[in-house]
Amino acid sequence: MSAANPAHEFALTEVPPDLHPLIPSALRRAYAAADEIIERHPQLSTPGGKYQRGDLIAHAADYEFQQLIEVGSLPFEPSWEPYARPTGKHFVMRSPRAHITISQVDHPDLRPRNAVYRNRYAIPNAPYLFKTMNEEVEQDAARRLIHIVHGYQILSFAHLTLPHPSASKNVWCSQNLMKIIHVVSSDLPAAEGPSESPTPEAIENLERQLRDDD
Repeated sequence: MSAANPAHEFALTEVPPDLHPLIPSALRRAYAAADEIIERHPQLSTPGGKYQRGDLIAHAADYEFQQLIEVGSLPFEPSWEPYARPTGKHFVMRSPRAHITISQVDHPDLRPRNAVYRNRYAIPNAPYLFKTMNEEVEQDAARRLIHIVHGYQILSFAHLTLPHPSASKNVWCSQNLMKIIHVVSSDLPAAEGPSESPTPEAIENLERQLRDDD
């Protein structure tokens, strides 16, 4: 992909094209893990329980990208940060100049729904005591926001987007990453991240995380 505008160039610098195939593979594993958890727990197969599938997918996607960072496949700094209300934590990946989050959306042209935590990356009013601490905060505040957005309920698309600062749209959107060549088999080397099919250990870790959140 060639950079056609500054937003495009920025996104490709922070998330280089050689990393893009990891995104659809991770999302496929996340959707598969969510469906497997529903099959293993009859309580989630009820008409009411099925509405929790989106939350399960979100948790599974966070887990998959965290695993990719831990095995060294993604060169990002991970962190779990609280929502504006104390109802849980969201997963953030930091590149040198961006905050990268993962969101489900109805359509890739729309930015994720407005949430307070997405606007919390600002410099505090009161300076810290030490200069180095202020420099770290200022560097973090200077990062722009990149979303990894993917299809809600049905995994028909996955895009990198740069959201508009105020309008419900994007200033840039990548091609559909689900249509690029990516690994769909279980024959991945350890250095390339988890396999396509969720392992029993991955399912158990995700279930443990869900229990801890409760």
